[in-house]
Amino acid sequence: MIENLPAYAVPPKIAVHFLERFSPFKELDSVSIEELAKEVEVEFYPKGAVIFRQHLTEVTHLHVIHKGSVQVFVRSESETLTLKNLGGEGETLGASWLISHEKPDVTVEALEDTFCFLIPKAIFLKFLSEQLAFGLFFRDEFQRDRISHAYSETRLEGMRSIGMKRYDYFTTRVSDIIRPNFNFVNSSSTIQEAARTMAKLRIGSLLVRDSSTNILGIITKKDLRTRVVAVGLDYNRPVSEVMSTPVLTIPVQARLFEATLRMVRRQISHLPAVKGSQVVGIITTHDIMVHQAASPVILFREIKSRQTADSMNELSRKIPGVVRNLIEEGAKASHCTNIISLFHDRIFVRALKLFSESPRSVRPFFMLLGKAARMEQTLLPTYDYAVIYQNGSEKDNDNTSENLLEKRTLQLNNFFESCFGDNLILKTSGANPRWRKPLGVWSTYVEEWISNPIPPEIAVAKKFLDMRAVTGENETTLSLKRLFFRRISSSRSFMKSLAEDFLSLKPPVSFLGKAIVEENGEQTQGLDLENRVGSPFSDFARLMCFKIAIESNNTLERFKALYDSGAISHSIYSEATEFYEFQTQLVLINQLKGLDANLTPSFVVDPSNLSELEKRTLKETFSLLSQLQVLVKRKFP
Repeated sequence: MIENLPAYAVPPKIAVHFLERFSPFKELDSVSIEELAKEVEVEFYPKGAVIFRQHLTEVTHLHVIHKGSVQVFVRSESETLTLKNLGGEGETLGASWLISHEKPDVTVEALEDTFCFLIPKAIFLKFLSEQLAFGLFFRDEFQRDRISHAYSETRLEGMRSIGMKRYDYFTTRVSDIIRPNFNFVNSSSTIQEAARTMAKLRIGSLLVRDSSTNILGIITKKDLRTRVVAVGLDYNRPVSEVMSTPVLTIPVQARLFEATLRMVRRQISHLPAVKGSQVVGIITTHDIMVHQAASPVILFREIKSRQTADSMNELSRKIPGVVRNLIEEGAKASHCTNIISLFHDRIFVRALKLFSESPRSVRPFFMLLGKAARMEQTLLPTYDYAVIYQNGSEKDNDNTSENLLEKRTLQLNNFFESCFGDNLILKTSGANPRWRKPLGVWSTYVEEWISNPIPPEIAVAKKFLDMRAVTGENETTLSLKRLFFRRISSSRSFMKSLAEDFLSLKPPVSFLGKAIVEENGEQTQGLDLENRVGSPFSDFARLMCFKIAIESNNTLERFKALYDSGAISHSIYSEATEFYEFQTQLVLINQLKGLDANLTPSFVVDPSNLSELEKRTLKETFSLLSQLQVLVKRKFP
């Protein structure tokens, strides 16, 4: 590995101008930041240079990344490497080791040519003790580093060892694999001319531009198949009539994983890469699959060709392997649950196409509920859903229409059960007539829940507070979601009942051998990570978002929105998101271990199988949940 070059002094004005853009430096008054700037040096690290070496480097300065980026990884005793984090402009390195006076427990390496501003240890510790906001920020970071260490240990101990090359999916940039050669077609050109150009050049897409060379859209082979051949469109029509517009792009410096997610979510196969506002290349799903054999894109493409539950069951068995690879490559748990959720969304959509018979006069919409709606699926898939449709005439709602809808929902349920067997969670579905109703009836449900907010009804209503249309939102589904949000967030009695429901979930206190110690001193066996840890975080984020009228589904997105709005502190936000990620990874790894032992995936973990660091981190998680309950008590007296 390359070593760094000597440090040089930085003109104070330049240091001030840069530092005042980032926390916690921007919270310093002008006199303090100018005092700090006088001590700043700059050091250059060429690509591949080691900034901190695990267990060896004496940390003498706080490093602030001025330009460039770094990767943080852990080296095990067997010399295998696991990615822990990535850092870019404005991020700080070394604070926790300066505070603890310890050597690094990770290696930090420059991913590209990188400049760092260096602040001497003595100056850093002086500001830490004298500047309140400065001190709180870095002590929060110290806490986050301890959580990250637990996160890394869980990955290292829970998964098989891997080499450095395995996590390039998360360090590779789009610029590393894009095709720099791309071609254009004028918007006035005919469809036939565009098709001939693609055939001649043996390419799958063309960027469409106007006479001023402005990019208007993109046309692909898929567009030719679905928008031209399939509908019998005249080949002499202008290409502008069938192009996709506006053009979805991705920054050339983005990670390969980001490109994959964007393409999967939008169901596209060609993605122009841009540097600033200029297109510099094209990345395709084929490029990603060639680069990364374990890419989820391969599974998503296969779903479209599956015709039976047995063939889909065979495909679904590959998901744990993909998740295992993602975790080993350094993916956050939330990345994994997002990929799993996208996979199950595609299966649901495929099932809807396989069983498409519905009343002609009634167009049903299928609404995912709970974890599926929040995009937080694990290896124990949840397929809870409801059906909504617009009110029609009496003829529209006759027995024939109802029978057809019932038949379709039963077919869907049988399909899901055949796909996943005992692993499936399907407690609420449109096969139940109660959850297969027109919009008007759903409106009465909301009013009933609000007027009678007792525990049994609260338990039912909570599932519908996280709702998402599986095939994309439309006016009907948005009307239902807005109705739920508006009426429930404005009902003080219902919100109070939701708060009481959250407060009733008392977190554990500690561990004793194989037992969980409860608040009342009782000991219970097995820790249900979903109901005792994950769900309380989700319940808190949902409750607080409803209180201040923030419309969002995903738990981590809700925490971010709460922090951005000032509803929670930086400390609560950072700890809650880290602890939530930690417990989600613990769930996934525990489920993978269960599958390896031919057991049904579970949310319950045996405390005797947890490391001391994992137990300590979980105890801190329990403590934070207790703090969140105190906050809710203040907000809902």
